[in-house]
Amino acid sequence: MLSAALAAAALTPAEPVEAVDPTGKRVLVIDPAHGGKDEGVQLARRVVEKDVTLAIATLVKRNLEDARSVTVRFTRMGDADVAMTDRVGAAIKAQADLFISIHVNAGFEKEASGYELYFPGFQGQEAAKGATRGESAAIVRDMVRTKHLNEGVRFAQILQKKLDPVFPRQDRGLREAPIPILQNLTVPAVVLEVGFATNPGDRKKLQEESIQASVAKAIADSVREFFQ
Repeated sequence: MLSAALAAAALTPAEPVEAVDPTGKRVLVIDPAHGGKDEGVQLARRVVEKDVTLAIATLVKRNLEDARSVTVRFTRMGDADVAMTDRVGAAIKAQADLFISIHVNAGFEKEASGYELYFPGFQGQEAAKGATRGESAAIVRDMVRTKHLNEGVRFAQILQKKLDPVFPRQDRGLREAPIPILQNLTVPAVVLEVGFATNPGDRKKLQEESIQASVAKAIADSVREFFQ
């Protein structure tokens, strides 16, 4: 059973990413993974990943409608094909303050369950620890450039606490990984794998409107806390 939010998305879609928010609000860009011909993983005969990610994303926006300091944008509106480069470009063009890419996991054994959160890696930071005194200015500049990585981890930790009661992570949880969609962003960014389509229990839960709503509320509450 698909969430009613999916149908609502076609009628009241999120604002497309076109320009920097003119009101000065913090900009959240949500990426509902897949879309169009790219259906993602299958959860049931008539339910695929692209539907679940868009439903959750739409509910996140609905939860944040009363947030006066946050503007929510989507990388895709409705069931559209969007290249990964365009998803990244949408966040860059909007000068996003936070980027969240929502997916459904697959693979591993059927026992694998729960959500996973990925953040960009800190490649090159270990080398900086052994730098000489003469390189200190360069290290400081590098720390400034990588501030978004620390902020991405901070948001991931907030979201982890909010999601745990809703969709237990089964010790998979927060992970550093060089996921392509995160690598070209210089804003706080995470990839959320909501659950495992290959796990019977997760697959059933992800189709429930109440679970979709609870996941969306956890995301929205985390956004509020992050931007405080």
